Amino acid sequence: MDLKGKNALITGSKQGIGKAIAIKLASEGCNVGVNDIVKDEFAIATIKALEKYNVNVSWHKADVAVKQQTDQMIEDFVNEHSGIDILINNAVSSIKKPFLEISEQDWEFEVGNALKGYLFCSQTAAKEMIKSNRPGRIVSISSVHSFAAAKDNTVYGICKAGINRMTMNMAQELGQYNIICNAIAPGYIDSRELPKDQEYMRAGEGYADNAKQYIPIRIGGVPDNIANMAVALCTSVGNYVNGQTITIDGGLLTGFPVPDSELGI
Repeated sequence: MDLKGKNALITGSKQGIGKAIAIKLASEGCNVGVNDIVKDEFAIATIKALEKYNVNVSWHKADVAVKQQTDQMIEDFVNEHSGIDILINNAVSSIKKPFLEISEQDWEFEVGNALKGYLFCSQTAAKEMIKSNRPGRIVSISSVHSFAAAKDNTVYGICKAGINRMTMNMAQELGQYNIICNAIAPGYIDSRELPKDQEYMRAGEGYADNAKQYIPIRIGGVPDNIANMAVALCTSVGNYVNGQTITIDGGLLTGFPVPDSELGI
């Protein structure tokens, strides 16, 4: 799919991975919708960065956990851009708690934004694509936590595993409409907001230093690692990739789950 002139909505895109994906899509000629729960200095800076690519940029405030808000967001996006071609499900908010301390409120909050929101954003966007008879791409951001357990991350991991499974069903059921659906599972990605004069520090010393010993290439990832794959899946590169969860973790998950004592780890 040629991205020039296509319309892409990215949830949770005021900063971090979502911002990187939005910028990469805009650089390829996509009109972009920026979504987040608040329009703060980061959101404004992202919008300004996108406008430099001379594409149509729109802002959409919405809580992805609330279907009424996401339905309105997608309706507004379609009205603004005369259709939707690409949806990137990226928004998430995580609560880290030990398993025995997870409350019902914690569950509802995290499942709402990290799984329910992905499902209903995808459903509403797909309906718009089908209605306008246009091929589409839906890419959802999962996590390595969907494949391996980590302390205090139970609900987050459940949601991310659910995204992988949901992506398979979406691919199976939406393929007849030429809507291709995939997920990306990032590993350690340094998505901090850094001043320009400190950008050289991204994923370098001081970021996830303890984890790097388990990553074969011994480095952390950067948002562009995820953005490049997300955009590739929306181009002709992704024409025959469907229903997959692609892991981008520097090889983290290739490691034996129990450290080898002979290596002194």
